[in-house]
Amino acid sequence: MVSAVAKSTPISPGRARFVRNWTGRLVAFGEFIDGYDLLVIGAAMLFLRPYFDLSVTEVGLVTAAAFVGTAVGLLVFGDLSDRFGRRLIFMINLAFFVVASIAAAFVQEVWQLVAARFVLGVAVGMDIPTSHAFLTEIAPTARRGRVAGSLPNLMWLGGAIVSVLLALALDPLFGDETWRWLFGIAAIPAAAVLVARQFLPESPRWLRAHGRVEEAQRVHDALGLEPPRHTVVEKRSYRALLAGGAWRRLATVTAFFAIQAFGGAVATVSGPLIVSSTGIGVSNTLYFSLLGFVLGIIAVWVGAQVIDRVNRRWLGVWTCLGVFVAGLGIAFFGERSGTGLVIFWALYATLTWFGPGVLSWVWSSEAFPTALRGLGSGIAQCVTRLAIALNVFLAPMLAQQYGIQVVAWYAGAFVVCAVLVAASPWLATTGVELEEVNGVESGTAVKT
Repeated sequence: MVSAVAKSTPISPGRARFVRNWTGRLVAFGEFIDGYDLLVIGAAMLFLRPYFDLSVTEVGLVTAAAFVGTAVGLLVFGDLSDRFGRRLIFMINLAFFVVASIAAAFVQEVWQLVAARFVLGVAVGMDIPTSHAFLTEIAPTARRGRVAGSLPNLMWLGGAIVSVLLALALDPLFGDETWRWLFGIAAIPAAAVLVARQFLPESPRWLRAHGRVEEAQRVHDALGLEPPRHTVVEKRSYRALLAGGAWRRLATVTAFFAIQAFGGAVATVSGPLIVSSTGIGVSNTLYFSLLGFVLGIIAVWVGAQVIDRVNRRWLGVWTCLGVFVAGLGIAFFGERSGTGLVIFWALYATLTWFGPGVLSWVWSSEAFPTALRGLGSGIAQCVTRLAIALNVFLAPMLAQQYGIQVVAWYAGAFVVCAVLVAASPWLATTGVELEEVNGVESGTAVKT
């Protein structure tokens, strides 16, 4: 119904200005909400653990619930966004998000919290592949890395930073009940974005893929963008993800995204659980998390200046190897030296976000044609969220047994990532038009 309304309604000059100025921001703002609510559990757990007297297993279940829910939402709604449009799905998801956030704030039992966090994760999973595909499809070729990779990650990290700042600010006011406020407050920006997104158009590339060329042209005009030079006629078929060389693209981007996220979660959601094993206290643990997020947002901003100018493949290789070295530094020097822990933690977070954290987003949307972009991106993100869920489920148990040295295990993931990228020349996608990059049916390597 939403798509039908959009099809019959011309874009007025006033709405065109709104669309041009706010479309990218409002779509990417879904990642702010994602970053806040998935990462707030790291800070909230510092209060939840004593409040409910959680066991190590219960900590893992509560922390992982949203990531498992996200994996389900990604797989189901990525496909639905390809069928019914990006706009419809990325508006519906926020309504679910508002309800789940409020529910999480009022739970009385651990099982209720697990259920609320799972539903919230499904809502996040609705938004990610849809918004991700939309941003990729409206991004100019010369700025696709910045729009589809850096922008959503800046928003995501912004949400993470706000979650830690709120935890520090609310702790003196609400004490053990701080976690309720951290969960409930998330409903406010979600409701605001839900209202604002009503005025956004459908993705012009999705419209073209469904034969709605005139409407697509109106959206391109409203956004001030040139339509793609190459028109690709696509037949929607699930087999296209496995035909020819397409399966290699799907396997590579999924593996890279998931493995780097498994290791990268050390600097995000599982960070507080691991750092707290050194006994530095709640406040200092929160400050460590804040340091990682602040350095991350700086790294993403700096990376945005170069991601469309350098060979992305080699950027991925060298930054992955750098994260591995930083992880070894945390593991072998962190417990004995406070200064060493700060320095190597800073390097781990900075390099993770400068390279693999952003590149995984760019590559996982470029690899697929418009007709299957939501599904392909959803599959990659689904496996990624399961990898993060595995990380945070294992983190409290491993940290209890091995302390901060467990970071060395997680850091090893980035060596695997470096090998994957080095073995995939088609990941050198800088400056290549989207329709040329995602020739997945033939699996033709991109040459730059």
